[in-house]
Amino acid sequence: MIEVIQLEKKLTLEELSSEVERLLVEIGVVGAQDRRVSSVPDSRTIRYYTTLGILDRPTVESRQAFYNRRHLLQLLAIKLLQSFSLPLSEIQARLYGKSNKELEAIVNTARTNGEKETPIKVLVWHEVTIEPGLKLMVEQDWSPNFDLETLQQRIRAALIALGKYPETKEQKR
Repeated sequence: MIEVIQLEKKLTLEELSSEVERLLVEIGVVGAQDRRVSSVPDSRTIRYYTTLGILDRPTVESRQAFYNRRHLLQLLAIKLLQSFSLPLSEIQARLYGKSNKELEAIVNTARTNGEKETPIKVLVWHEVTIEPGLKLMVEQDWSPNFDLETLQQRIRAALIALGKYPETKEQKR
């Protein structure tokens, strides 16, 4: 379990951001996201989430905003769901009306086997348009285990299987 449960004090905006960062590092999510989403929410992002209604409004005392354990759970859940490339609208729908216990369950799914961390692997695919209607998808870390001629034969076989490429007399044998 993550040490979020122990949080009893009120946090300022900066303290909240720092604590979220610490916990995301502990979980193993920081740096695992695609480049469209920042791993650690800064003060501007936290205010934006509040405006969207994904994050509860803070308590205001003497013109100072304070955040608590629930805000921390909400931010961790948001960042974990973003690490699965979910859009904010989907995240908002999934988190709407969740209790602290339900938020803890979402946050703790990032861990398995007790204290052992499970990093989230992000796959990056490159799409190459060969011609209109024909695209090639290549995983970023892919490299061929064979020569170019074998690759061409496999592509030709795939097109034949799709009925998009005529077989030659040699291939029918």
